[in-house]
Amino acid sequence: MKKSYEKGLQGEQIAAQYLEAIGYKILKTRYRIIGGEIDLIVKDGDVTCFVEVKYRPDARLGDALDAITEKKLARIAYAKKVWLQEHPATKTRTDIVEITRAGVRLLKGE
Repeated sequence: MKKSYEKGLQGEQIAAQYLEAIGYKILKTRYRIIGGEIDLIVKDGDVTCFVEVKYRPDARLGDALDAITEKKLARIAYAKKVWLQEHPATKTRTDIVEITRAGVRLLKGE
């Protein structure tokens, strides 16, 4: 297994534990379809959240966000669209969980 893949899994596990600890419910981890992917799909009350996890243990807070490209955003948007066709939701949000040596930070989208 590739080191980057393993690191990604570890980051997603840390993010899921963090989100559960603050009251979120995990609906799906590692949602993958052809042309799209979402690291975590969770519920924050009545809001369905699509979460991108960026795990950079050696980086400073804020550095991990640089890894989110336009291509990545398009893959998330497509996967979100497909998920919502199968699991309708009236309130949605796209969030980012950034994990660095400084800790875990949740950035709530709109």
